[in-house]
Amino acid sequence: MKYTKMNWEQLLCGIRLRDKAVKDRTKYNEFDLRNDFDDDYSRLIHSSAVRRLQDKAQVFPLDNSDFIRTRLTHSHEVSTIGRSLGISVEEYLIAAKKIDPAHRGKLGALLAVAGLMHDLGNPPYGHFGESAIQNFFRYWFDNEGAEYKKILGEKKCADFINFEGNAQTFRLVTKLNNLFDEFGFNLSVSSLASILKYPRSSTEGNKEDIVREKENLGISYKKFGYLQAEADRFEAVREHTGIGESRHPITFLLEAADDIAYAAADIEDGCKKGVLDYTTIKETLSEFLQEGTEEEQDILNSFVNSYERNYQSMRSDKLDNAVQALRINAQGFMIKSVVKEFIHRHDQILNGEFDEDILLASDAEKVRRAMKKLSFTIFDSKEIVLREYAGGKVIQGLLEMFVNAVVSDNRKNSKTEEGKLYLLISGNYKDIMNKYCSDRDGDQPSIYDRLLLVTDFICGMTDSYALDLYRRLTGITL
Repeated sequence: MKYTKMNWEQLLCGIRLRDKAVKDRTKYNEFDLRNDFDDDYSRLIHSSAVRRLQDKAQVFPLDNSDFIRTRLTHSHEVSTIGRSLGISVEEYLIAAKKIDPAHRGKLGALLAVAGLMHDLGNPPYGHFGESAIQNFFRYWFDNEGAEYKKILGEKKCADFINFEGNAQTFRLVTKLNNLFDEFGFNLSVSSLASILKYPRSSTEGNKEDIVREKENLGISYKKFGYLQAEADRFEAVREHTGIGESRHPITFLLEAADDIAYAAADIEDGCKKGVLDYTTIKETLSEFLQEGTEEEQDILNSFVNSYERNYQSMRSDKLDNAVQALRINAQGFMIKSVVKEFIHRHDQILNGEFDEDILLASDAEKVRRAMKKLSFTIFDSKEIVLREYAGGKVIQGLLEMFVNAVVSDNRKNSKTEEGKLYLLISGNYKDIMNKYCSDRDGDQPSIYDRLLLVTDFICGMTDSYALDLYRRLTGITL
């Protein structure tokens, strides 16, 4: 096998941080022949964190439709697409003698795990919820919380000002499942590495496109992937898997699976909600695909022909049916293109020389861009803007109340307003803060850990729970 900086033996490492060893499942059950990543999937699928995704928005916040996707259905779709990518890539790499046949089955299983957990840390109302948290702390540290800015320092302040769902996911799966101890789900280090799309701190990452282009920085610098509270765990994951400063190779496939899942699925949801129509979809696809390759033209023509057949047949679901066919064709083409590109770029990826969006680097670039333009049409619709704005107000209102409570000296006095609010915070999160806080101010958790308590609590809420709690606390409903 050709030497590369990273190697699959380490990249598929099953070491777990609690024991710093690979778990021997046959020790207590000789019939348990799962690989490490099948085990990880089982640990996650039964968790409350995964169940909460059923009431977190994918595109349409606070929607009661039984058709529109939630974060849960999206995560299952990403997991399925990821598994498909992993199986196909693995077979090619085994045939090329780049992966030992003994590892057969692991890439698909690893990507299934990554797809299932990649959105677990997202706050209510999706990316708008992230923005609401960022905006709140940006203002707070310059005003009421100015005294804490110097106490926390640049990196810890940046954790909140640049708040990121990906970093919260890493925190959740490594620490916040308080079943046994501070190691959370105690997943394998490879599973933990797979979700580090941005293996940077909050001060190293968050580079705007123009800055990354000027400084020749790749996509892994776009956001950040871990909080200072989990810096030691990040370093341990990086050491055990051997990824160094780079992404885990699987992460490129996870990102592609995520984009493939929502690129076409968002259009289905948009049509169901009446935000997209036939003309808009046809014109956008034509803009990118009409002069393209034969396969690209086939995707466009198949959509047009499908719609026209349905129209002539007077089907009431003519657009929905045509869009489902479009999704199948477009996703199939994108999956094939990503597998082809990953195989082609394999050595570059393992050497840390490739740091791009692999879907945009593939033959499916134009299809992806067409789908992305259509998704922008959905996100700019009045219905979504209104719901996201309302969701942002909910997050902002909850942050104002609970941040004020945790920084107050009255928080443990239940007769005060701050004390009453403090009592409402999940006992599980408070236990984790008190037992495993990163630092202490005398005999109490540091201000950094108390602020993390609030973001942990809010990110753990579903969309409906956040709205209901906000209404109750503001007296809108009792």
